[in-house]
Amino acid sequence: MTVPDELRRLPPEEQRARLRATEGGGNWLGLIQTATLYATTPGESRESWARLAVAALEVARETGALADREVRPREANLARNLDDPVAAGLRPDDVAAACLALAGMTPARAAAVEWSLRSEDVGKMRTLRRVRNVVVPAVELSDRVASEELRRELEEWRAVLPRLP
Repeated sequence: MTVPDELRRLPPEEQRARLRATEGGGNWLGLIQTATLYATTPGESRESWARLAVAALEVARETGALADREVRPREANLARNLDDPVAAGLRPDDVAAACLALAGMTPARAAAVEWSLRSEDVGKMRTLRRVRNVVVPAVELSDRVASEELRRELEEWRAVLPRLP
């Protein structure tokens, strides 16, 4: 993969083309973590690092290098930590909704799953943990969400989260 600092300086289309060219051979998580670190650390180049982080996340998802379950929570965490996530290409409403879609169940359904710390419930606990892993970043983004309907759903999830493993 091209050196991250070189990538962040490229125009958006060239940046994406280079990222696509590395399909299958890149260290996606390393690039994403590096770009995210610089995007969320005070400095004058934060915006270009944020755009690179978003581009890398999108291209990794589009090419199948990373699954939605790996990308969407990272997008939510990045959107929460950027001063202006929209400028970097992340709309909080879209990001939160994408995370919730990955949950695969409603807050009421998640709350209704009965489980306890015993071996028979390991499957339920794993399922609920996967739900928690995609819902928590969305809930933490709720103060940046504009849609009232989405905010209500996020608040429902916030109430359910303490009961999930």
